[in-house]
Amino acid sequence: MEGQFFESLTEAHLRHALTPRELAAFQRDGYLVVPGALDEAARFRLLEATDRLDQRERQRLGLGPGDMMSRFSVIRFDPAFLELVAWALTVPKVWDILGWNIQLYISHLVVYPPETWGGQQCRAPVWHQDSGRPVLELERPAPRLSVKVAYWLTDTHGPDRGAMEVIPGSHRLDAPPPECDDPDWDGRLLLEASPGDSVIFDRRIWHRHGRNTSGVVRKALFFGYSYRWLRALDYTAMPQALLERCDPVLRQLLGDGATEVGWYQPQPEDVPLRAWLAARIGEEGLWQPPSSQPQQSLAPRQ
Repeated sequence: MEGQFFESLTEAHLRHALTPRELAAFQRDGYLVVPGALDEAARFRLLEATDRLDQRERQRLGLGPGDMMSRFSVIRFDPAFLELVAWALTVPKVWDILGWNIQLYISHLVVYPPETWGGQQCRAPVWHQDSGRPVLELERPAPRLSVKVAYWLTDTHGPDRGAMEVIPGSHRLDAPPPECDDPDWDGRLLLEASPGDSVIFDRRIWHRHGRNTSGVVRKALFFGYSYRWLRALDYTAMPQALLERCDPVLRQLLGDGATEVGWYQPQPEDVPLRAWLAARIGEEGLWQPPSSQPQQSLAPRQ
């Protein structure tokens, strides 16, 4: 990536804002499928970058061909991954959910060979919510905090290709329904994806990966976006040499800031995404935080 300059936003981003129907579906179900989010040229670039990084990591970690390979902070390794940080078909939907004060907090590649190859795999499918310690330490009901975007590079149609399984609407639950492991329960949904599809999901939704017992290696990327006042999961700070080759909005999305207090009290120079949007859709069109909505008042004391 040395010497290459990266620009983030174009007018095309505005064409992929959340529609009212999509927003209602996301708020109801906790996820949204974006079919064909990756065009074939982009998907092939990502597959090539994935295979290069997969080969490198297998050599570095001594992994066999059947072992699962999981690598965080992948945007540092190839322009194809960095290109996804502000991807036009998905990220506008993220800022319509979370607002303009956002950052990328994780970029994660998972290469999941068939379990029949006899390698070391990750844990058995377990229902979980994302984000680690916040799941344990936040009061209930838990706030959203972050949203993830999954990009499927290979086909996951069928019960044996490791597709993501979700419980629609469970982002409003503090625990998965007790019947979730009943094989006859119809409250689960296998999110079978075609190559190039994307799934945007609330980090609180209860989900798990399926088993891959097919003959196909499952390859998927997971990019997570959070508010800027949260620490990133897979980096402390992006390399300065990388930030210097990014435009201001991309620098914001990569966790950069311009003022000392800007993560908690953002100044205009900390959040150029806000100015970019305001110049195109107007101040009145900007995302409004929940605190701007009518609040409940305390009942009179008896």
